[in-house]
Amino acid sequence: MGMAGTGKSTISHSLCKMLDAENMLGASFFCSRGSETARNARLIVPTIAYGLASTSSAIKSDIIQAIGDDPRLAEPTYIDVEDQFNKFIRRPIISRNIKTYKVIVIDGLDECSDLPFVSKLIRLILKLSRDLPLKLFIASRDEQLIHNALYSSQDLLAAFPLHEVEERVVEHDIRLFIKKSLLDIQKSLLDIESPGLDRTLEWPAPFELSKLVEHSGRLFIYAVTALRYIREGGKLFKRRLSCMANREPKLGSKQQTSMIDDLYGHILQQACASQEEGEILDMRRLLSIIIFLRNPMPIYALTEFAKIDADVHLSALKAVIHVPAQPPEAAVAPFHASFPDFVTDPSRCSPERCPSFAALIHAECHIILALRCMDLMNSSLKYNICGIPSDMTVSRQGQVNSPEYMTKISEELKYACVYWASHLVELQELGSDILPSLRHFLVTHLLHWIECLSILGELETALRSLESANTALLRSKATDVQCRNLQLLVEDALRCLQSSFEAVRRNAFEIYQSAFVWLPKESLVRKAYSPVPYSLPRVVLGLHDSWPQEHLIVRRGSAVSALALSHDGSQAASGSSADNMVRIWNTTTGLLEAELKGHTHPVTSVAFSRSGKVASGSWDKTVGIWDVRTRELEAKLRGHTKGVTSVAFSPIADLVCSGSKDCTLGIWDAKTRELQDRLRGHTRAVNSVSFSPDGSRILSGSSDARLRIWNADRVEADFRSKGNRAKVTSAAFSQDGKRVVSGTQDGTVRIWDVATRNLEAELKGHTAQVTSVAFSSDGSRVVSGSNDRTVRVWNAMNEESEAELEGHTAEVCSVAFFQDGKQVISGSWDGTIRIWNTAAREAGLSQHASPVTCLVFSQDGEHLVYGSESGTIWIRNAGTGEIEAELEGHTAMVSSVAFSHDGSRLVSASRDWTVRVWDTHSIRAVAEFKGHTASVSSAVFSPDGNRLVVPGWPDKTARILDVATGKVMAELRVGAQVWCVAFSMDGSQIATGSSDATIRIWNATTGEAEGELIGHTHGVRDVAFSQDGSQVISSSGDRTVRVWDKTTGQSDMVTTRYLQLLDSTEIFIHDARGTKTFGIAYPKQPSALGGGLAHSVSEDGQWILGDQRDCWIPPHYRDLGELVFSGSRVSFASSKGRLVILDMKGT
Repeated sequence: MGMAGTGKSTISHSLCKMLDAENMLGASFFCSRGSETARNARLIVPTIAYGLASTSSAIKSDIIQAIGDDPRLAEPTYIDVEDQFNKFIRRPIISRNIKTYKVIVIDGLDECSDLPFVSKLIRLILKLSRDLPLKLFIASRDEQLIHNALYSSQDLLAAFPLHEVEERVVEHDIRLFIKKSLLDIQKSLLDIESPGLDRTLEWPAPFELSKLVEHSGRLFIYAVTALRYIREGGKLFKRRLSCMANREPKLGSKQQTSMIDDLYGHILQQACASQEEGEILDMRRLLSIIIFLRNPMPIYALTEFAKIDADVHLSALKAVIHVPAQPPEAAVAPFHASFPDFVTDPSRCSPERCPSFAALIHAECHIILALRCMDLMNSSLKYNICGIPSDMTVSRQGQVNSPEYMTKISEELKYACVYWASHLVELQELGSDILPSLRHFLVTHLLHWIECLSILGELETALRSLESANTALLRSKATDVQCRNLQLLVEDALRCLQSSFEAVRRNAFEIYQSAFVWLPKESLVRKAYSPVPYSLPRVVLGLHDSWPQEHLIVRRGSAVSALALSHDGSQAASGSSADNMVRIWNTTTGLLEAELKGHTHPVTSVAFSRSGKVASGSWDKTVGIWDVRTRELEAKLRGHTKGVTSVAFSPIADLVCSGSKDCTLGIWDAKTRELQDRLRGHTRAVNSVSFSPDGSRILSGSSDARLRIWNADRVEADFRSKGNRAKVTSAAFSQDGKRVVSGTQDGTVRIWDVATRNLEAELKGHTAQVTSVAFSSDGSRVVSGSNDRTVRVWNAMNEESEAELEGHTAEVCSVAFFQDGKQVISGSWDGTIRIWNTAAREAGLSQHASPVTCLVFSQDGEHLVYGSESGTIWIRNAGTGEIEAELEGHTAMVSSVAFSHDGSRLVSASRDWTVRVWDTHSIRAVAEFKGHTASVSSAVFSPDGNRLVVPGWPDKTARILDVATGKVMAELRVGAQVWCVAFSMDGSQIATGSSDATIRIWNATTGEAEGELIGHTHGVRDVAFSQDGSQVISSSGDRTVRVWDKTTGQSDMVTTRYLQLLDSTEIFIHDARGTKTFGIAYPKQPSALGGGLAHSVSEDGQWILGDQRDCWIPPHYRDLGELVFSGSRVSFASSKGRLVILDMKGT
């Protein structure tokens, strides 16, 4: 260890050379804050693995196998570093019985960007390497976190603080180094410049050598920089040494850095001495860019980025700026971190030290960089920037970005796209110099920028950049309306990208082909970029007017039984009752960051500590303590005799509180894993525990209907509403600790005064048990979740409901406010985590409040008919979405609608026990069939339109009716509930599918049974004949689609998305939402039975799949209910009454 400039890196480099020469070097990692990759400590383990693989083919083979088993292992984002170390390093060494020792050199750990992670990494590597044939050499400044990690380890063999070495020893070493280096300079330069020159004169002179040693003091970096400056003097090397030796420190300077500051000042002044004012400005501009770059660039990229000949202007600064000649991609950067520190500090880079070069000003440098980034993006970004073949730019579910195209984006443009906002956010004010460029970028190239970042694999950067830009625009004092408009556009872009992040991350062109398609009507991004110059699917009907209140939907897949939000709001932890795991989610992208396995029963509760750890409670009677960064289960706390229902971290100490069905509270020390106390007093299960903000008290709620506050081991306060015996399911303190809020089984939310124990408010509105409650950070609002599937936001002052957030389709288990109070997060047993914008107005749809229960396209695909829960039937123009007719008559839910083959009539079946036939031209009912003794599930026209087949329920029959007279022509005695019916194309036969998993074939004239098709294992949900009538197609609850030979009764399962039968009948499989159905197209009558269904839905319900293109479906639209296809059009309805018509043909 040692302070800056004492030679740590030089020692590390020298050691690597020595070890490599002896074949003892295992791997090395040199950290640098000037490089994004070199400051990323998460790359250290993969780099060590790479180095070890190069020393052993056996280890290399095992590492390749590990990556093959889990490709994420090699990614910088892989969060479980212990698992990574074990699979990359520990297991290969042990399994191959490697005995030869190797040395791992890690230098400059203090320059990594995440020192808490570095500290944990040091401890982890030392622990896991303990019994391996590895030795570690670590060099770093004496940062406290690094110091603690090293000195607390039992595996530390020796520590060597360089700054504590005796001064005479340091002076001796520096003298030797300087003298040898000067002689090397003399030899190399004289051999080149003056091969015949007399070298008998002593050089360096003893006085000059001693002075240079004296100036260097303990700083090896001073000697290195001075020698580099002398070497760069060429023929003038002797004069430069004399100048260095005869320079005296600036009078009055008491800083430890005064000597190195004088040296840097001299180098800068000499660089400016022979230059014109404009040349000095260019050099200053170039240095501003180099010093403040977030990631260094090669010389060629730097020249393009700065629009300045970097090689020329840096020639006088090569003593402080590293300008590598080879390889071409090597980055230009300061030799040492002390030079940027000097040149950006006005007290060090002062007019006295360097009159010609004033200190760089942070704000000015960031303006330069932000403007250059904007100019580059505005001049370079475009649609399909990599020239990808057009067939690969069309939306496809399985299409992903190809890494080969990353190389087509220049280094300077990569930098601009990734870092522009990080420079913008450094500015306190956005003036007229930058706003025009920013506006041009946002209204012209925003989508191109997202495309570019997706190709580069940097899409998360886009979210961070938009958030930074939003911060900069909000902070700016500019009164121009343009600034506010840009801020609103950035917010809209952020919503756009968040809602489509996963699709766009996989395929850059989904930002156009899918995400843009679903933007709300009032979206500023839609308005800015419409019309688009390329073909896109078009949402004819059903777009939101504005963004919905659901800011982000994370689909967990199985029930969410617990949820907690980290203190900074960046992560959410969820517990599962299905697989007993805890998961960590990114609340910005919705991506899964970690899966924590350890519980053996359902997880009931999760909580974050302020340091980022997670506690979890489970029905397995234990409390788990997890390190989220390493995915390590640090402790499993045992002591409860029944399941743990609730957990909470103390905000000020390493204490965890747990509540249990055993009626007690446990207080645990998370470090020692010991039970500190057990609080008894509740007579039934403890359902909720939480600490007060100052950590001095604990709040508990129980099924005994009591709400209690505990101080130490005694009850300080006991709350109960007069006459109320409802169990308390959730409770929480306000941020000031003066109030508590509770939720109870009776659906009521109550607010209590802690000091007086009085009930302040009763908030009523939920229709079922309240499961979770929380205060906003300012205490002005309360959020509650309930088994009624809603989330409500209440004004805690006036007791009014401010928002009722609907969207969950099952009970809500947990809710919480984000710190800003503008957003709420909720988890539900429906398998989703939702983030809500409480300030947003409800997104308008201008449709019907009554849910859609059935829908069908007309045979020509030009009209869409749908029935509703209210009994009303609507007809819409499928091309415009306009309502063409409203059919009233049914008094209960419409369960089925169907067109006659010529489209002139419509039949509807209802739960009002009637079937109605409507004339589609006059828009009136022409027949009504009564006589059913229960609801009618469906009705189908014969091909000639003269007959109807109507399944009866619960009498397990189907009736053939004469449309003109209403008479029953025949009765099909099925013997099981009939779920579906179909006529053959010639009208001679009827197929029925029923609850007993059987398909039956009937004579359509006599009603006699002509055959049975048996093979499904669950009820038959859909049935149809082939075009020639020789085959039958069916789908079932067993998730299969089968094609039957009507004569032999044999069937084949359809395993592909598309199948064409011998008679040219086309079958299209729809596999979504846990069911498998089909559509049919008859070439001789292409409009029949849905009109040639060339589209389907993916199995996960996230994509519309088509022949020409696919289209991704945003989470807000995935609550698909009824779904039908016709030609290029798709229509689906949701349980909320939203109806969508999507034309896949494009605009």
